Amino acid sequence: MADRSAYAYDYEMGSTAPKREYQAEPKKNKSNVKRRYGKNKVNKATKQVTKKRFSTVAIILCTFSMVMVLTYRYNLISEKNLESQELKKQLDTADSALLNAKIDVEQQTDLNKIEAYAKQQLGMQKPDKNQTIYVDTSNTMQTVETNSENSFLDNIVNAIKNFINNIF
Repeated sequence: MADRSAYAYDYEMGSTAPKREYQAEPKKNKSNVKRRYGKNKVNKATKQVTKKRFSTVAIILCTFSMVMVLTYRYNLISEKNLESQELKKQLDTADSALLNAKIDVEQQTDLNKIEAYAKQQLGMQKPDKNQTIYVDTSNTMQTVETNSENSFLDNIVNAIKNFINNIF
């Protein structure tokens, strides 16, 4: 074990830590700072701080712009919903007006009044039994072709269609 006398200058009795006298190093100017790997230590530290600040500001701006876009879209959706509600109200109003008009027409339509008007004003009368002709409409599914000027190409197409129909 080493002799305590060698360490006597920083050994004190008691529970306190050894007291040493330190000389403060002189502050270095920026011009006196040595370059390490081609970069200035002060510039490197400030660049890191500015990068952190820039990234923080960029994140804040991106978040703000996203919030603004979401708010704008919500505003557009709200406006469209208001427009659709107004249109639904207008449609309901128009439907109720149409229903009221139909009810008015039905109430004002009296067959006795119409018959009296037709007999008195227009000189009409009910048909006799010999004036009534009954037409059977169940078997009248025939089509009538009119004489129109068909083009030459239409005539050829119709002829081909008729030929194919005749075969089958």
